[in-house]
Amino acid sequence: MLFLSQPFGVGFSYSEEEQGSFNPVTGSFQNATEANATGTYPAINATEIDTTDLAAIAAWHVLQGFLGALPQLDAEIGSNKEFNLWTESYGGHYGPSFFNYFNDQNKLISNGTIPGVKLDFNTLGIGNGIIDEYIQAPHYPEFAVNNSYGIKSVNDTVYNYMKFALNMPGGCLDLVDSCRQSRETGQENLATQTICSEAQDMCRDNVEGPYYSFSGRGTYDIRHPRNDPTPPEYFADYLNIAEVQNALGVSVNYTESNNDIYYAFQATGDFVYNNFLTDLEELLAQGLRISLFYGDADYICNWFGGEAISLAMNYTHSKEFAAAGYEPFTVDGTEYGEVRQYGNFNFLRIYDAGHEVPYYQPQAALALFNRTLNHWNIADGTEMVTANLTSYGSPNATHTQSFVPLPPTSTASASATDGADIVPIGWRS
Repeated sequence: MLFLSQPFGVGFSYSEEEQGSFNPVTGSFQNATEANATGTYPAINATEIDTTDLAAIAAWHVLQGFLGALPQLDAEIGSNKEFNLWTESYGGHYGPSFFNYFNDQNKLISNGTIPGVKLDFNTLGIGNGIIDEYIQAPHYPEFAVNNSYGIKSVNDTVYNYMKFALNMPGGCLDLVDSCRQSRETGQENLATQTICSEAQDMCRDNVEGPYYSFSGRGTYDIRHPRNDPTPPEYFADYLNIAEVQNALGVSVNYTESNNDIYYAFQATGDFVYNNFLTDLEELLAQGLRISLFYGDADYICNWFGGEAISLAMNYTHSKEFAAAGYEPFTVDGTEYGEVRQYGNFNFLRIYDAGHEVPYYQPQAALALFNRTLNHWNIADGTEMVTANLTSYGSPNATHTQSFVPLPPTSTASASATDGADIVPIGWRS
């Protein structure tokens, strides 16, 4: 099992090392001459890899270098290098793009155009992923007021503004469409990037963003107050303890998020690109197993939008998938969610879980992982998946929970930028 931190500059990833410090307020790095405390951090040019498709190229080279430099792995892996990729959140972009690019490289290796190690695809898992903004953006205002927990997080004025910003001329959907038309001309230039970046800003600030400003509730778990982010982020401190880093064999500080990279991606408008849904459709056409799973308390990548993605997929068995019903997703007799499945494709809504499903429902997440990799049906893991395996049940996922009130001391004041993403981390000299 490999854990891949990417793009360069996040997690433990780097291309060059630099002595300096991380400013948890600005989310930016300071070199050693500007800061009092000094650690080791990645020195990067954030504009070098500023789109998902460029990140896919870098990830391919990393994997090729890893396998090529460690031939002793062959004895354990054998001749079949079966490759599974599981990803989360912006992984709704990364996963489809990476697999599609990797598939192209496999073909070039097969016909002798390039050298390398083929990666035989097996499974792509995407948890609470943002895949296509045009499809998912309309579900932000709806989830804010009519979610499965009975929480009306914003008033009618805010809701109506979100809807207006979504649909008005020059609004979110209009600008996303303009971005895509510009990209379809094949002009990957500054003008196109500017159009796409404006579309991203309109959608995120005015359709998605009002919830952050006025709800007082969490970005990744609508049941929690905004000033109590869940899950806790102790892991970042843990990964910056010198003894832990020495045991892992890493030479740089762990960096959970990097604003320089975020703004570089923002400048290109990568967030609203539309090729990721197409990538998924092509992968399904090739017989890849794809699992979309969403914790149903997450706002930022909510399950309403995830379900809409699953039903928008245009591939050979689109009609059969849409006609399949929702079955209970059970583990050891306990129901953890509802799943729609046809053949190799499934959409799973997981109860009582926010953005990071394995944190909230570890047993359910492990069962999903094992069933997918072992070709078992997702609902209960008792059947081997066949081309026409179908889930049966209600056409809609109807499970609801009771209202969860906020503590009386909470406030609704919050920035439209998710400050919970930027957290203090320990220094490593």
